[in-house]
Amino acid sequence: MDAVQQADSGHPGTAMALAPVAYVLWQRHLRYNPASPDWFGRDRFVLSAGHACMLLYAALYLTGYDLSLDDIKQFRQWGSRTPGHSEHGLTPGVEATTGPLGQGVGNAVGMALAEAHLAQLFNRPSHTIVAHHTYFLASDGDLMEGVSHEACSLAGHLKLGRLIGIYDDNRITIDGKTDLTFSDDTAKRFESYGWHVERVADGNDLGALDAALAAARRVADRPSLIIVRTHIALCPSKPWRTGGSPASAAPGSKPSGRRITPRIGRPTRSSRLSASAGSPVAWPRAGTRDSRRSRPPPPPPTPRRRASRRGRC
Repeated sequence: MDAVQQADSGHPGTAMALAPVAYVLWQRHLRYNPASPDWFGRDRFVLSAGHACMLLYAALYLTGYDLSLDDIKQFRQWGSRTPGHSEHGLTPGVEATTGPLGQGVGNAVGMALAEAHLAQLFNRPSHTIVAHHTYFLASDGDLMEGVSHEACSLAGHLKLGRLIGIYDDNRITIDGKTDLTFSDDTAKRFESYGWHVERVADGNDLGALDAALAAARRVADRPSLIIVRTHIALCPSKPWRTGGSPASAAPGSKPSGRRITPRIGRPTRSSRLSASAGSPVAWPRAGTRDSRRSRPPPPPPTPRRRASRRGRC
C-alpha cells in the first residue's frame, strides 16, 4: 500500500486482498531457496495477474530474496527493479514476465508441461529427480481471455497433476462488476476440462486456504484450481472502496492509508518506510540481509507522465 501511494500509481486492491493467500502459499507450501532463486528443484509461481505485482514484490522481500526496501520504494520508477508489471530476469524470484491478461496462465501450463516431460524422461521408480509444482494466480480478467482457456483445456487433457491454479474471484473490474461482461460458472468450466476444483469462501481464512492448497497437492492425476472469494482492497476507512472498482487501480489517498494501518495492527507508513532492510514488519524472513553485498542507492525517480489505462482486474 505504501509503495503504491509513493509511486502514485498502481493496483493496491488486489495485492491487499490476496495477502493472506500469498502468506499461506509462501510459508506453508511453496518450495524455494532465496539464496539460489534458479535452483532447479524449486516450485514455480506465476503471477498471471501481473498488475498486482506489488503482492509478489512484498512476498519476495519478506521471504529473503535479493530485493531491498529501497527497491520497494522505487516501485514503478524508471530503471527500478520493481516495475509496474513483474519482469523475468530483472527481479530475483520472478518466474515469468506477465502483463497481457491470460498470458501468465499459459506460461504456467507450459512450465507444468515441461516438468511432466522431464519427469517422464529422468525419474526412476527408486529415484525421483523432477518433482516440483507450478502455481499460478489468475484474476477475473485472466479467465476472460481465450488464451487461458485454451491452455487450461490442454492441461486437463494432459493430466498435469503438478499444476495448481488460484483464481481470485473478487467479481470486480476497473469498469464495474464482472457481471457486466462475464457470467461463466468457472468451477463447472474447469471441471469440464478435467480439473480438480477446490473452493474457499473467505480469502482471509488461513485455515481454509491451507486446507485447499494441501488438497490440491494431494491430487496427482489432474491439475487443480482453487477458487478463492475475496473482496478487493478490504479498506475499512472507505467502505465504498472495499470490493469496488475504484480500489482495483487507484493508488488511494495518504489519509486513507493512515486510517487503514492502525485498524489492521500495522505500524504507520513513516515507520515502515524508514525501517532498515534487516527489520521486517511482517513475515519471518528466510535468511538475513546484513551479510549481503550492499548496492549503491537507486537513482532518484524520473518525472513521468501520468497515463490513463483501463483494463480488467
